[in-house]
Amino acid sequence: MASDILHIKDGYFFEVPRMLWRSNRKTASDFPPWFVRLDSEYQTAEADTIITGLTELGVNPAELTTLKESWLEWQHADHKNAGWPLDAYLEKQATDLKAAAYEWAKKNEPAAKDSYQAYLAGNSMPAYDWFLQVQKSPEKLAGWNKLKAKVNGEEFLQAHLTDSANWSEAKIAKYNSTLHGKILIPQPFGTPRNAYEPESGFCISRYMIIELVVALMAIAIFGWLAKRIATGAAPKGKRWNMLEGLVQWVRDGVVVPAMGEEDAKKFMPFLWTLFFFLLGCNLTGMIPWLGSPTAAWGSTLALAAIVFAIGLTLGIKTFGPVGFLKNICPDLGLPWYLAFWIVPLLWLIEAFSLIVKHIVLSVRLVMNMGAGHLVLLGIMGIGISASAAAMSLPAWGTVATISVLGTTILSFLELFVACLQAYLFTFLAAMFIGSSMHHH
Repeated sequence: MASDILHIKDGYFFEVPRMLWRSNRKTASDFPPWFVRLDSEYQTAEADTIITGLTELGVNPAELTTLKESWLEWQHADHKNAGWPLDAYLEKQATDLKAAAYEWAKKNEPAAKDSYQAYLAGNSMPAYDWFLQVQKSPEKLAGWNKLKAKVNGEEFLQAHLTDSANWSEAKIAKYNSTLHGKILIPQPFGTPRNAYEPESGFCISRYMIIELVVALMAIAIFGWLAKRIATGAAPKGKRWNMLEGLVQWVRDGVVVPAMGEEDAKKFMPFLWTLFFFLLGCNLTGMIPWLGSPTAAWGSTLALAAIVFAIGLTLGIKTFGPVGFLKNICPDLGLPWYLAFWIVPLLWLIEAFSLIVKHIVLSVRLVMNMGAGHLVLLGIMGIGISASAAAMSLPAWGTVATISVLGTTILSFLELFVACLQAYLFTFLAAMFIGSSMHHH
C-alpha cells in the first residue's frame, strides 16, 4: 500500500485533477515499459525465468522452493519494497547479509580477516548464503549477470507484451484508473524503476522541470529589469519599481548586514540569484499539484554545497591553503604549553563545525518546507479521509469545515515561511562566504 508521503514526494509525473487528464490505454503495450515491469504477471514471469536459470547454474533446488513466496511476502511487508523484482530482491538480501556479517565481526571477531567466514562460524547458516556463493564464483556470477540482463532486456519485455496482448479489460481499467490525473514525464535518458525511483541512466523528475522553469523565469524577469536599469532612466511603472525595490532590499536588508558593504559588491550577482531562485522554488509549493523542489534534500544539499565550495575556494585564495586551515581556528592568545594541546583539538572541532553548519543549512530549509506540506496534508486529510466519510453528515460537515479553515490559515503561514526561508538561507550563505575571507 502506498504511503501518503508519496503524494508530496518528487517523482516522474505531474499530478492534476483526475477529470482533467484521463488515461485511455487499450493494451499492455500502450503503458510505459517501467509500468509494465511492475505488473504482477510480468514479475511472476521474471521470477520463474530467474528460478529456472538459477537451477541451471547449479543452485540446489531445495534453496529455491520457497524463494518466490519469500520474495512476495517481502514485497508486501513494506510499501518501500513494492515493485522490486526478484533479481533486485536477491541482490539486496546478499548486500544486507554481507553488511550484517561485517557488523557482527567488527563487534565479536575484530581480528578476523574474512568477516563473513567469522560470521558463519558463530551463527547458523543464513538463508541467502547460497546466493552469496553464486556471486563469489566467477563462472556462476557471469551466468547470473547474463540471466539478469535477459529478464531486464527489451526482448523479454516485448515477448511478454506479445503474450499479454489480451490483458483483461478489468486489469486495463484498473491500471488506467491508477494513471488518471498523472502526466508522465518522458524519459529519453534513463529508465525508471517506478514513478519515484530510477533504475538506470538519468531520469528527469518533476522537481527538475520546476527548477528549470523557475530559473528561466528569473532570467526573463531580471533580464528585463537589467535592460531597463542599463538605460540610466528613472524607474517607471509598478513592475519596474517593485522589482528594483526587491533587489535593493535583498542587497541592503539581507546581504550587507551579513557580510559588509565591501564584500557585498563582489557577491551580489550570486546572492541575488540564490535568493530569487530559492524564493521561486519555495513558492511553487503553494501551487496545487506542483510541490516545492526545496522540500527535497538533494536540492538544498546541492545549494549548500555550492556555498561551501565558494567559501572554501575564496578562503584558500585569500589566505593560501595553510593560512586558510590556520584561520579556521581562532587565535586564543594561549601560552605555547597550553596551545600545544588545545589548538589541535579546537582546530578539529572547528573544521568539523565548518562542514556541519553547511549540512545544517541544507537540512533547515528542507525540513521547514517539507514539514509545512506534511502538516497541510495531514489537516486536509482529516476532512477527506475514509474515517471522515463514515461520519454522520452533520459531524462530517463540522470536521470538513474545520479542516478547510485550518488548511487555509496554515497556507498563509506557509507563504510566510517560503519567504522567510529564502531570506535565512541567503543571509547565512552570505555570512559563511564573508567569514571565509576574514580573520576570526
